[in-house]
Amino acid sequence: MTNYTRSAEREKTMQALYQVFLFIENKEEFDATEVIDNEYGAKSIEEVPLFSKCVYTIALDKFDEIKETLSSHLVNWTFDRLDNVAKAILFEAMSEGKYAHLAPRKVVISQAVTLAKNYLKEGDHRFINAVLDKSIPEYEFTGK
Repeated sequence: MTNYTRSAEREKTMQALYQVFLFIENKEEFDATEVIDNEYGAKSIEEVPLFSKCVYTIALDKFDEIKETLSSHLVNWTFDRLDNVAKAILFEAMSEGKYAHLAPRKVVISQAVTLAKNYLKEGDHRFINAVLDKSIPEYEFTGK
């Protein structure tokens, strides 16, 4: 089994969430487990790293709640108008930062900004940073 860095796992999780948003946008049926398995080239969910499974599962389980929280912090935008990549980056970060607390808040937002710089248009990372700064509450990170 391949060992992934936490950053690589965040990227893979974001990519799986992007696929989910494409399925939703196209009103297609999908198997959520199959989506994350395919992203990792895994034969079963047991081969997907625990961090990714956790964040991905939270994103899907708390989907409506995350969407509502993000929507409440969008100025002059609606969630549905956002690019699917931006949605996936925001969902990955919200799942980790608001619910899982698997890293310090500052790290979660910084990693999302890095993904935005790599996948979105120039300058869009500022938007991601601003929305997450308002959407992810402060929390005490107690460990690794």
